[in-house]
Amino acid sequence: MTTSSWRRTSVVDILHGPKSAEQHGRRPRRRERLTLGMILRRFTGVDEKILASVPQERSRYTSLGGVVVSTALIAGASVLGALTLLSQVSPLYLVPVAVMWGLIIANVDRFLITSLHGDNDGWSRWGNVLIRLALAVAIGIFIAEPLTLKIFQERLDREIMVKRDQAIGQTESRYKQCNPLNEPAPSDVDCTGYLLDGGDKAQAVEGNKTEKDKLLKAAEARLAADVAEHARLVKHLNQECFGEPTDHTTGVRGDGPECKRRKGDLKTFLDNHDIAEQQAKVAAMKDEIGSLVADLASAEKDRSRTLSKKIAEHVEDTKRAYANIGLLDRWEALGTVASQSGMVNFAHWLLRIIFVLLDCMPIISKLLNGKTEYDRLLTQELRAGSACHEAKLNYTTRQTTGTYENDLREEERRLKAERGRIDRDQRVDEASRDDEIDRLARTFMASMPAQR
Repeated sequence: MTTSSWRRTSVVDILHGPKSAEQHGRRPRRRERLTLGMILRRFTGVDEKILASVPQERSRYTSLGGVVVSTALIAGASVLGALTLLSQVSPLYLVPVAVMWGLIIANVDRFLITSLHGDNDGWSRWGNVLIRLALAVAIGIFIAEPLTLKIFQERLDREIMVKRDQAIGQTESRYKQCNPLNEPAPSDVDCTGYLLDGGDKAQAVEGNKTEKDKLLKAAEARLAADVAEHARLVKHLNQECFGEPTDHTTGVRGDGPECKRRKGDLKTFLDNHDIAEQQAKVAAMKDEIGSLVADLASAEKDRSRTLSKKIAEHVEDTKRAYANIGLLDRWEALGTVASQSGMVNFAHWLLRIIFVLLDCMPIISKLLNGKTEYDRLLTQELRAGSACHEAKLNYTTRQTTGTYENDLREEERRLKAERGRIDRDQRVDEASRDDEIDRLARTFMASMPAQR
């Protein structure tokens, strides 16, 4: 078997042999046709090659895949309901988001189920189960609440509208209470943020009228005092001149000295106190105040219209703010309605528990199934795959190190041969130099007698 063909050989074939399908009465096929059962089983993360060795397990994992798909459909319907509560667009535009959310939930459930495959035992397995079950419960609650709000939407919207009508009525009443038309705002009511400006004209006219009223009262008081004093002087003059006996008269009839003195006092008083002029001024002041009263009534009407318009605008703004009902509004209303009605509270918790259980069903179903024959075979394949990978790694490592060792030996031999050649060349050079020296020495020795 070559390396490439060994790589193409699956661990299943190593464990069960290439004829495992024939042992169950089926002819092995190179490529199986995709069926609905296979699609459902893909949501459980099972390996069809391993499952082919135990075909009795297929119905179990097909049903488990159906549970995962059902949970994903419920999750998609839940988020679609939540989006319709939050948005006013057509549900057709929200369907892709719901489908994407359903696929996410299906992938999460597939991960949770896949992590429980195998025959591992002990506290580590149950610790993982508890963690994954807690995650499933959290997802279940997240899925359950939007569906619960959608189911009770009509009842919740009615409760919200009743509360909002009450809030609008209280707002309007507070504005009217803090902005009376003909009197100042009450001091025993907190009007922070509710005071409105009705204009300065009425206040200016009212202030002017108040000042004129004070002047009129003072003028009327002076006029009344002068009229009373004039009447007293005239009375005393008549009593003195006609001789009426009183405590403050002489009792002598005629134009005597006392009568003349009384006439002089009356004349001096009239010179210093012009009663007719004062009466004319009082009448003019009364006419002016009457005109101010008319102006004040007109200003009060304008102020009333301004305040009524502003109050209506603020109430309309409040109504516009309450026009849309959000998800949090319905969530809060659900708590209120559940606290007021025991049946609604029971139905709320019942739906929540049902949806949580439905989302937990993939994990619960996997736990109820216990360890299957597929789990045992999967564990064996994992161990065999690990062993094969380790053997392959050892083979690759030994092959690589052997190649490097051979290359190292070849390099050592080459270096050794190179050193031998260099040594030979060096010896040849040394021998050549020695021969040359000997030749030169002989030549020199031969030339010595001739020179003598």
